[in-house]
Amino acid sequence: MGKKKVAVLHTQCPYMRGGAELLVENLKNQLILRGYDAEIISMPFKWYPDHVLLDQYLMWRMADLTESNGQPIDLVIANKVPNYMVRHPNKVLWLMHQHRVAYDLRNNAAAGGLNTTPNGKKTMEAIEKMDNLAIPEAKGIYTISKTVTQRLETYNGISSTPLYHPPALAGQYYTAEYGDYILSVGRLDPNKRIDLLIRGLKFCDSHIRAVIAGSGAIRNQLEKIAEENGVKDRVEFLGFVPDKDLPALYANALAVCFPPIDEDYGYITLEAFLSKKPVVTCWDSGGVLEFAENGKSAVICNVDPEEIGAAFDTLYHNKRQAKELGEAGYETVKDIKWDRVIDELTKTIR
Repeated sequence: MGKKKVAVLHTQCPYMRGGAELLVENLKNQLILRGYDAEIISMPFKWYPDHVLLDQYLMWRMADLTESNGQPIDLVIANKVPNYMVRHPNKVLWLMHQHRVAYDLRNNAAAGGLNTTPNGKKTMEAIEKMDNLAIPEAKGIYTISKTVTQRLETYNGISSTPLYHPPALAGQYYTAEYGDYILSVGRLDPNKRIDLLIRGLKFCDSHIRAVIAGSGAIRNQLEKIAEENGVKDRVEFLGFVPDKDLPALYANALAVCFPPIDEDYGYITLEAFLSKKPVVTCWDSGGVLEFAENGKSAVICNVDPEEIGAAFDTLYHNKRQAKELGEAGYETVKDIKWDRVIDELTKTIR
């Protein structure tokens, strides 16, 4: 018998690269390592205006992935809005997130919550209807974190099982010194709240710097915030950083600041802990809190720049504490591996 064919679905936002892209690429590679014939199948995604978003759902619904070139596709692994709409006799879901502005962010005007936009309620109802149709079709329903599992249960009444996976560069992270900079890694997006890191610099020792690795639409806005808060000379924007350079950035940081709004999972938390660095985050940061524990491996703050700045100050003046928190974080995540993820997702073809 030939290798089992597995299609890893990908909802692609052209010219954007982040955690979703890393997940599908790593999943494909891990499947290949275990003897499967795996391929990524993607479609471009545009979520605006509303009628276009609904068309995206229908595009996936109409896609025929039962076979390719006369060969059956044994398994499709869906993972994100709206690719789980696909019809297949052996569909498994490993959910990153649904269209959050129709669910937990529905009342968040800054995020474009559909309860705050013209005709948004009608779109939201259509999304819920399609999700409730397509998600239960899956032979197995998994998520990337407890946070995503809880959302799916809360808003759709659908049960699921969390499956944690390691970050892409697991095995390459290391620890050097606990330096004078707080590190931020990831897309420059309002939901990541990188402005809290910048504003926090006003309330800590002036020797503490911020190093921000990542690109995104709000860079100019963040630069302006740094200037307005008088910390422009203490903030370094690196732009996109190649994978090969990331471990060294983590290795020499004092700590990692990662205070997103209700994050789905958050590779940054795991990357920080694998580098034995403490995390400064917020009480409403979602998936981050599945690994970060206040006073043990992290400093968890209210959404308050002054409180966040005080956390930086404490770690800077007590680097032994920073080291202890980072080492405790490492113990929390060091055993997260791909094996269980792949075993669960491929149950139906083994």
